[in-house]
Amino acid sequence: MTEMLASARQQRILEALREREQVRVTSLASELGVSEMTVRRDLNALAARGALVKVHGGATLDAAPTSSEPGFTHKLALEAAEKLAIAQAAVKLVKPGMSIALNSGTTTYALAAQCTDIKDLTVVTNSPRIAEIFYAAANPSQNIILTGGIRTISDALVGPLALTALDQLHVDLLFLGVHGMTAEDGFTTPNMLEAQTNQAFIRASARQIILADHTKWAVTGLCQIVPLSQVDALITGNRIDEEAKVILRQSLDTLILA
Repeated sequence: MTEMLASARQQRILEALREREQVRVTSLASELGVSEMTVRRDLNALAARGALVKVHGGATLDAAPTSSEPGFTHKLALEAAEKLAIAQAAVKLVKPGMSIALNSGTTTYALAAQCTDIKDLTVVTNSPRIAEIFYAAANPSQNIILTGGIRTISDALVGPLALTALDQLHVDLLFLGVHGMTAEDGFTTPNMLEAQTNQAFIRASARQIILADHTKWAVTGLCQIVPLSQVDALITGNRIDEEAKVILRQSLDTLILA
């Protein structure tokens, strides 16, 4: 009987992986009604058979290459409800008269849509898609600064032109989307030029706020942007696992769960 139960659990884990591409130990324990230790044993068994790849706090079907990055349109559909919740939490920090920066990303894109009615706002971005949101809103009190640069697969403008523009600016708040975050590697991206541009955004800002949905935890990109402890805040989804919450609260001044 125990063997059958284990087999059934493991089948449900694989089904969840096919649906989500990544699963967390804490979420599986809740869904299956078992302890986290039991889930870890199931993941170990599945990993031994080559059915999945274990990562920090959970598992994926395949080990994602650190330099792999899906396009903007693909990412836009992932965790859309959570990204909206993060954006709604983030917009509360934006006040009339501020200058803010938004790097290119689908969560910062969601935030841009929440900011179009804020008066006397100056927005610096390296995302043509984000700039277009503000241009379409046509709020006459807003100033939009789009950096130049070479366009990446994630629709970011990067390289020397972007760096030159950002080195001349200073903003009150930076909202930065990232590809991945771990305790060891901090906040990361698969693209070296994007990492350099994001670091320039950080240098140009008085306060830095990372926007990342819960699936970004335990994901590592090729290039580090910044360690966890060197930004002011992270806004993420409340489905992020408990172990991650502990690590993030120890590393950051502010953790906001949306």
